[in-house]
Amino acid sequence: MSTNKTVLISLIGKGSIIEESKGYRKAKYYFNETQDVVYTSFFGSALYEILIKQGYEIDKWLIFGTSKSNWSELLHVVDEKYHDEMIELYDTVYDIEKDNKEIPPSLLLKWQETLQNYISGIRLILVSPKDYEIYIDHMINEIPNDKRNIVLDITHAFRHMPVIIAFSLMALKHIKDISKIMVYYGAFELKENRFDNEEPTPVLNIDFINKLVSYGENLAIFSNSGYFPNILEDLDISGTDETYFWIEMNRQPRKDLESINERLYGKIIEKNHQSKIAEYIKREMEPLIGASLHRRMVERARFFFEKKQYLKSLILLYEGLIIAIGRKHGIESGQDYENNQKIREYIRDNKRTIFKDKKQMELYYNLEYTRNAAVHGARSRGIQNYVEQQEQFETLFKSGLEIYEYITGEGLC
Repeated sequence: MSTNKTVLISLIGKGSIIEESKGYRKAKYYFNETQDVVYTSFFGSALYEILIKQGYEIDKWLIFGTSKSNWSELLHVVDEKYHDEMIELYDTVYDIEKDNKEIPPSLLLKWQETLQNYISGIRLILVSPKDYEIYIDHMINEIPNDKRNIVLDITHAFRHMPVIIAFSLMALKHIKDISKIMVYYGAFELKENRFDNEEPTPVLNIDFINKLVSYGENLAIFSNSGYFPNILEDLDISGTDETYFWIEMNRQPRKDLESINERLYGKIIEKNHQSKIAEYIKREMEPLIGASLHRRMVERARFFFEKKQYLKSLILLYEGLIIAIGRKHGIESGQDYENNQKIREYIRDNKRTIFKDKKQMELYYNLEYTRNAAVHGARSRGIQNYVEQQEQFETLFKSGLEIYEYITGEGLC
């Protein structure tokens, strides 16, 4: 569900004072989405005005700045008819800035309280340029827990500050209910003539940021869980949820996997950033295409083992091994309980001929006992080291893969 509730995050820097009059040098900012030009020294105030005009409900405005930032310029965010009520305090703040002195925190707090009489939710946050943690500490407390848009203004202040804030928001997106992140930049450098005061400064709405965030999140999900529908959706390959569900349920969606593979190849030949993402996903999914049921299960067991999802990897490896033994010895279906029981009984009665030697046979049964202990919480029956010691479990799992290779004659890459 979309929302208009928005937190605006701005940075305020140190501008050039106009010697012949009071205040700071201004620029004309042109907003393409509304075709407005706003004349101001503080880009954040222009952005605030345009966002309100577009219907965004800004209930928090966090402004980060240093002790020598142009805090006095926030006077011009308030309707001019109220300036007389604020002029005495404004003069005090401005004179400190003009003399290149540091604003006392108590005075900044008083200035904030005055501004809040006209702009609810405005917060003036004093930061040290080398305090890298202060941004996320403030944002985690200031951003509400219910759904919000975040608008980040990266125009002013030291260059590293918006970088830290942007990366902080990547973490907060998972803690807070942030629906989307919008990044704006008043690009003075993109003016055709920087010395022409009449030429508007273009404003960049860097909406590609949300696509990049989505790539990052969905690639992480895919890399750690194997869930591919979201990252495929980012590549404009839709309708794959059912295919993933079938794989999870150990069905055989071969045609669907082949279709996904073809569509990924179509992305790869485009030779852009999406082609590299598609290439990575295709490489990871290819072992599932055309593979037998037991091979798919073992491939996924290996995948989850690498991600340290040990229970899932253990179950898949053991069941894949059971089915592989059944197929090799003429018990064709291993996809229901009764046939799996038949395979287990067959293994019990023929274990000396199924496995290469006594050691391999013991490893198979250790794998089975470990699976039962982990799934059912049963007593460990002499395999306590496998369910309580990670290193021992990992050794057992790798031995299980070797048994699979012996049974099927197939090498695992």
